[in-house]
Amino acid sequence: MSLTVQQHKIPQWKIEEVKELKEKIKQHKTVIIASLDGFPTDKLHEIRKKFRDIMEIKVSKNKLFERAAKESGIDVSKIEQYLTGTNAFIFSNKNPFEISLMLSKFKLKRYALPGDKADEEVVIPAGDTGIPAGPMISVFGKLKIPTRVQDGKIAITKDTVVAEPGQPIPPEIVPVLQKLGIMPVYVKLRLKVAYHDNLIIPGEQLELKLDEYKSQILESYKNALALGVEIAYPEPEILKITLGKAYRNAMALAGESGYITPESAQVVFSSALAKAYALVGAISGKVDLGIQVPTAQQAQAAPAKEEKKEEKKEEEKKGPSEEEIAGGLSSLFG
Repeated sequence: MSLTVQQHKIPQWKIEEVKELKEKIKQHKTVIIASLDGFPTDKLHEIRKKFRDIMEIKVSKNKLFERAAKESGIDVSKIEQYLTGTNAFIFSNKNPFEISLMLSKFKLKRYALPGDKADEEVVIPAGDTGIPAGPMISVFGKLKIPTRVQDGKIAITKDTVVAEPGQPIPPEIVPVLQKLGIMPVYVKLRLKVAYHDNLIIPGEQLELKLDEYKSQILESYKNALALGVEIAYPEPEILKITLGKAYRNAMALAGESGYITPESAQVVFSSALAKAYALVGAISGKVDLGIQVPTAQQAQAAPAKEEKKEEKKEEEKKGPSEEEIAGGLSSLFG
């Protein structure tokens, strides 16, 4: 008895499809698998039109792409988990992160469906809706949208917000939004995985959070600058800050220790005078010092008064002279 085995003949279109996919894989540095599950076909056409000079997008069967990838030298064991559902295959010579960023910035919108949440403020604009007067009047009334009947049609008398970003869109208003051409829901092509220069990059790693990265870089710069100032790193930009900080610390130390130089004299005497006033204020109720002690408010107001005098007359002194301060201290403590 003879056994006849009938071989399955592969359709020519599949052979041509695999050949085309192989050529695209070899001609481009980057290959991205993107999910089309639930993605509107017309929006894919918009992406093709927008980025036709940057990338090629081809919708094909997963098995055919897997065969082409294997014959092109790609380790398909690393991508076979992504070859499920309906996919589009993106071919480009751009970096996959750059492609992901471009696609994320290209805002695609669709009409709302019952159960959707708004991605932007949903406004019903004032004007003729073209909807015949009837049951819809009660729907508008329920949503507190002011209306009037004009030539047998419903007209909106005032722009009205029906949903804020993140809020559910009232299902009753969905047909109206479609009739008015309002698309309040964003759609985004979900990138599953990228193959670039023999590297496999999962889709979640392709998403660039620029604002977050910017904050992290600014925080790192601030921390690095603070460290550089602390250790006096010899860099011109850092040394300017380091020298300023060192000068302020030196003046504070001089004022605290009483070390007098032409630069520190004012700080030292001002500090001494403040301490003297504080001491006199603490003991004046118990000991008759024989002098009139200014109140804390008067002591604080003195510098301000001197500054005003400085603005009016440049020839006037900013405050008491070193001799006057020394004399005042001498009279207080003998």
